[in-house]
Amino acid sequence: MTIVGIHQPNYLPYLGFFDKMIKSDIFIIYDDAQFNKSDFQHRNRIRIYHGSKWLTVPVEKKHIPINEITVKNDVKMGGLKWGDDHLKQIADNYKNSPYYNKYKDSLRKIYDHEYGLLVDLNMELIKFLMESFNINTKIVYSSEFGLTSKSTEKLVDLMNCVEGDVYLSGPAGKDYLDIQLFEDDSIDIVYQDFEHPVYQQQYDGFVSNLSALDMLLNMGRFPV
Repeated sequence: MTIVGIHQPNYLPYLGFFDKMIKSDIFIIYDDAQFNKSDFQHRNRIRIYHGSKWLTVPVEKKHIPINEITVKNDVKMGGLKWGDDHLKQIADNYKNSPYYNKYKDSLRKIYDHEYGLLVDLNMELIKFLMESFNINTKIVYSSEFGLTSKSTEKLVDLMNCVEGDVYLSGPAGKDYLDIQLFEDDSIDIVYQDFEHPVYQQQYDGFVSNLSALDMLLNMGRFPV
């Protein structure tokens, strides 16, 4: 039995992204999905003293595949290059967290590099978080297969490309998947059951569904 998870390459993804990855034998990065400016492909949240704050990568917002979205590297934020600003926001809000010093140099190395494509930036951060959380799931990119199908049909085609038996769907999949297409190809569907952990953050109260970076810098590990 081969369990397959499929997900867009988000920016600094939240814990649920990595929970799905851990539960998968093969994790397909859906890099040729259409970019959605309202989603998390170019933005995510970190913890600040009065709640949370968005870190947003400046990109050319077009209705094209994610792996074609370019980063606007000339954009300044707070008088800094956008990458320096994101690094500063992380430092300002996590410098006193237990594991910040352990990971600050790795983060700086990533943000010091200039990325032409959003997907390259996102994958560097995803790989960094995978390594930090000791996740060894096999990664495959959807664009490798050159599929032209859409929606559920494409998900089924991707499953067949990697010889997957079980599709691990997010809970929202119940609302939009064409279940019959999976059944026609003898592919089972399992829905992710992710319960967000509560842990000690830098500030009073708890804010859930932040970037997984919050968990890493505060706890130094993926929740068991």
